[in-house]
Amino acid sequence: MSRPFTLLALVWAPFLSIFVFASQGDTSALHISSHLFALALLVPATVMVWRMRPEAPTSASRWILTFLSVTVLVAVLGHAGELAVAIQRLARDGWVNRDTADIWEHGPHVTISNVTIPAVMLSMLLTAALVVVSLRRRDPVPADRETSRVR
Repeated sequence: MSRPFTLLALVWAPFLSIFVFASQGDTSALHISSHLFALALLVPATVMVWRMRPEAPTSASRWILTFLSVTVLVAVLGHAGELAVAIQRLARDGWVNRDTADIWEHGPHVTISNVTIPAVMLSMLLTAALVVVSLRRRDPVPADRETSRVR
């Protein structure tokens, strides 16, 4: 049961960390750091999803993990693409940590983020659904542990 909760934490933490990074400003260093942090959590999440899927206990969890195997991978690729754009921007700025708020207005970062953000959001919803399905799954009670009805 702990694996779905671990997966939930790995997928939700990058999104929640955006607020921490954004509250500190919009510079190249913070932007790059946020993508590195997200990748550090989403890559293990991808591996975890791939490992969990074949041994899923129910068809519902198998379907959720199938969709997750796509959405988390797309989120990883999106963060990697956005990271590449942010590093290119830092290089264009002469490797000086400057404000990069304009990276959200136009260009490849915006295009890539238009794919990354929905993939992250879907991954978040699917991990929450996986936790719910895992909690609702009832293991059969062994015969020796069944409770007798009071007459």
